[in-house]
Amino acid sequence: MSARRSAMLLSAVALAAALAAPAAARAQDEAGTDAGDADHGAPAGARAATRSATGAPLAVPADFGGSLQVVRAPAGTAGAAAAGGGPEIFPDARRVWMSVRDTDPVPIEAARRGGRWLCSGGGCAAQTGDPGQSPIGDQMLRSIKLQTPTLPLPLTVWGRTTEDGQRLLDFDPVLLGRRSYRHVCAYPPVADVARPAAGAPGAQPPSGAQPAAGAPGAQPPSGAQPAAGAPGAPSPERVDACRDGRPEPPPPDAGELTLGLQWPKQSEMADFHYLAIVDGCGNARVQPFQRTFTVPVLEVASGGCGRPDGKVLRVFPGGGWLRVTAFNLHAPAAGNVVNATYRVTIPPLENLVESNPARLLFPDPLAEDLKVDCGPTPVAPRAAPGGAPPWLASPPASAPPGASPGGPAPPRGALVQPRSAAGAPAAGAAGAPAAGAAGAPAAGAAGAPAAGAAGARGPQGAPPPPAGLPPRSPRRAPDVDPQRPGPQPLAHGAVVISPAPLRLGNCRIRLTGQTKHRLVAPLALHVSLKRTDQLRGGAPIELLRDGTWIVTPSNAEFPLPPLAEDFDGDARLRLAVYSDPLSPQGKVVLVSDAGRVASSLRSNEPGDPERARRLVGSVAIHSVPLCGEDNFETLDGAGSCFRAYLTVPAMLATLQITRAPWVEKPLVTRSVLSAVGVALAIDRYDPVERRAFPVAAQLGGFVQTLGEGRVGLLGYVGVAPTVPILGSGGNTTSFGFLAGLGLEYITNEAGPDEGLKPAAFVSAVVQVGQAAPQASSSRSASFGTYAGE
Repeated sequence: MSARRSAMLLSAVALAAALAAPAAARAQDEAGTDAGDADHGAPAGARAATRSATGAPLAVPADFGGSLQVVRAPAGTAGAAAAGGGPEIFPDARRVWMSVRDTDPVPIEAARRGGRWLCSGGGCAAQTGDPGQSPIGDQMLRSIKLQTPTLPLPLTVWGRTTEDGQRLLDFDPVLLGRRSYRHVCAYPPVADVARPAAGAPGAQPPSGAQPAAGAPGAQPPSGAQPAAGAPGAPSPERVDACRDGRPEPPPPDAGELTLGLQWPKQSEMADFHYLAIVDGCGNARVQPFQRTFTVPVLEVASGGCGRPDGKVLRVFPGGGWLRVTAFNLHAPAAGNVVNATYRVTIPPLENLVESNPARLLFPDPLAEDLKVDCGPTPVAPRAAPGGAPPWLASPPASAPPGASPGGPAPPRGALVQPRSAAGAPAAGAAGAPAAGAAGAPAAGAAGAPAAGAAGARGPQGAPPPPAGLPPRSPRRAPDVDPQRPGPQPLAHGAVVISPAPLRLGNCRIRLTGQTKHRLVAPLALHVSLKRTDQLRGGAPIELLRDGTWIVTPSNAEFPLPPLAEDFDGDARLRLAVYSDPLSPQGKVVLVSDAGRVASSLRSNEPGDPERARRLVGSVAIHSVPLCGEDNFETLDGAGSCFRAYLTVPAMLATLQITRAPWVEKPLVTRSVLSAVGVALAIDRYDPVERRAFPVAAQLGGFVQTLGEGRVGLLGYVGVAPTVPILGSGGNTTSFGFLAGLGLEYITNEAGPDEGLKPAAFVSAVVQVGQAAPQASSSRSASFGTYAGE
């Protein structure tokens, strides 16, 4: 009985197993099918069904077709496993410098070191896609914009679409300055990476950065630890937050390039939490996930990548690429997808192919950079005996971006070797191997890359001394009197000058400042000189027929021609300099003009150059006939001047003491229209207001008829009014009283000669005089001239 019962029990167990086997096989087959689809991914362009962390299907499935890499966790994974190794949170996470923005960097850095996260316990698989260029990834880049402290809104330099759907480079920003990113805090690579000079004896890390973890003598910075599992390495969970320093105030010419990107639409429904953007030089930026986002980058003008620091991403004039990874730390984003990476192509930021390439952007001149000058042309001083010759002089302090501030200038025609900000040769030079990706030029270290244009000459541009010739004796620079007026900026103010320099053509406009040394292409400006106190056809008179000014580093002056026609000694002029962005002779556009002329530059129909001009600087010139120096001075500096001129007084009535009271009587003689003379008058005159001080001093003499056959020759010193009754300015015809003291010699035709006697008089006079505008001088009083104080 027991044997029979045992046999029946075994038969029941076998039957149950036979019935359960097909269902289990079907379930296993379905699970295997889902896992296979998850492991191998859907074809490009097809949408694969994805599930959330709990296994529920999403309303809109996410497709990761065209991605460079997708990391998938085992199905049903809901949280992080114990640390035990696995894929990195984003590709090459342990080989790049990383900065984290706008989110907590501690969990990200802990996971990067091998701490607890979704894939730290293993089981995640990285599925590699197409390693080449991806159209889906390239469509992520929507625009490249430029921002400077002087721009109210960012300027688009790339992203506009032509009629055939091609995006164009509107402007080349290589001539602008670079914004400093030295204040950005970044985590160094966790694993020791073989980089040039990383562990060389005496090698110093870039500014604000530390040597790679594991390098000899390297000290981990705040928040950075050696790789997990290394001998003596602390726990990866102990991570300090990396905090930025104080940013440097950007100069007005500093430009910041920003990439505008958009996550692919087919995968936008995945629940990603973070974005990691990695360049080809070993720099990464991590920020919260957003469908549309921006990333600041630094354009490297020449050289290779240089030493990475994680402070800012690098882009190159020749183009390049970025990797954009969306990832999670503790839960899958869609189904079992942990992260997805796309490759984004960065277009070239220079155009060397088209016949009409994009124009170069150039910073706007400052108020002090444009100056008008009528003084002697300064001569560059030669070196003193025993000093360095000018061909060994250092470049200017504010050199073009990337140029080294120290060291001798190369001979004329020699190429400038790109150098990093630390003074070491850039990658590609002897002893500094290049680390560029895809042929990209090198960047400087610590956010200050080399940026000299290829083939640029030295800042001084001076030829070497001739071989075999003795050194020349030094030539002194002309003495400059600091008390004398000098060049005045075109800062929309007013200046005063005598007419002589304008008539002789001794005046010129200069573009000064160190930014002009970056000008590797011609900049077109327009100069206007109008007379505003007289009109012709209801408009001011234009005194310049051709005001085109083409500025280059070697020729940054515009000489004003001699003024003769429509110009006299007493005139009001307006000198103005305009930008000329649509001029066919210019290849450079000022930053403030770029936004409004971009469409005209790319249009097949040329725009109106005159309508595109913009006022850059101006100054009102008061050309006064008899006051001023040989150079411009401000109105406050000019003030009132002493003027000296000849006048002819005619006495209408005179009350005069002609005899010594202790000798003879009567004491008073009266005469009407009895005297006429000539005098040198000196007074104060305001050339701007065209108004004289109402009283002038006189030194003169006249002949008068005293009656009874007597004639007097009177020399006097007196005072007289200068209120004009006809005209203004140089006209000194006036009516009033003349009072003076002097000596008079009286002769008598009918009696004895009375001789020399003292005299005092008060007369009602009419004076006729003119301060001739044709006569002018400086620093001394003479007939018909003014002498400035």
